[in-house]
Amino acid sequence: MFSQNPLPVIFCSLSWLIAPVILLGASASAMETPQTEAEITPVRVLAVVSGGFWQEDVETTNEADDSETETAKEMRRGYFRSIAFRSEDNTSRLYLQRIWLSPDGPTVVDTKEIEALTELNAYITDMRPENSTGVASQPGFVTFIYLKQDPAATEPDTWELYVDEFGDMAFTPATN
Repeated sequence: MFSQNPLPVIFCSLSWLIAPVILLGASASAMETPQTEAEITPVRVLAVVSGGFWQEDVETTNEADDSETETAKEMRRGYFRSIAFRSEDNTSRLYLQRIWLSPDGPTVVDTKEIEALTELNAYITDMRPENSTGVASQPGFVTFIYLKQDPAATEPDTWELYVDEFGDMAFTPATN
């Protein structure tokens, strides 16, 4: 399930990724302008695809006074973002983020490395959303990843990063 946060393990061994993920996860209000954001995007970012949506009930607590704490359920909703990076050995790394549409602006909820891609030692050549309308009718997310395991190959293979309505994720060769 996507609810576990693998960041400590990932970033202990991949410290060169800390700054890019933090920079890409910063809210728009914390940045100067879109121009500034574009200029500080790390050069190792190959592609970013956003889309789909997720929603979940979370418990929130409010302190009514000194002696009472109220617990309520809140529906959180957000979207997914996949980010392809060029690693130090020039192969690619792929990460999937859940971004919450909070009252203060977009907030990164969690980030997960797609380890199946890392194990392929592949090179991402392109990423495309399943749907470019900007409107998802059902929860989930699909991104098509074009990659080469051999950089000399003429054509890339197409893989699919799929998140279903329950948050379960799969990274498999595309079937269409």
